Amino acid sequence: MTENPTAETAFGASAPHDPFQAAKASAMKAAEELRAAAAQKAAEFRTAAESRAQNFRATAEAKAADIKEKAGEFREYADETLGEARERFADLRVEAEKFAREKPLQALLAAFGIGFIVGNILRR
Repeated sequence: MTENPTAETAFGASAPHDPFQAAKASAMKAAEELRAAAAQKAAEFRTAAESRAQNFRATAEAKAADIKEKAGEFREYADETLGEARERFADLRVEAEKFAREKPLQALLAAFGIGFIVGNILRR
């Protein structure tokens, strides 16, 4: 029976060790470990990116809320200022009409003078 090596392997004797098969198995195991490590790192990067995106989104939403609040405050201030300006304009108009009725010649000369000065300023 020792003459036929295939007979020994067929009957339970151990096959001779193949170095190429061992290297192939080792390389496959290393490749599988590398694949698993790469998948784990990809999952970590994905988690970190999602976390940063959520933080960025939360910060952006907070800043947008602050900007909206400031815009509302500015709008209120502008409305108040516009209301005050309208009141002043109405008061000045009433005063100008009163002055023009009481002293028409002086009002006409003042209007001419102001128009002359503004015209010279705009011409430059």
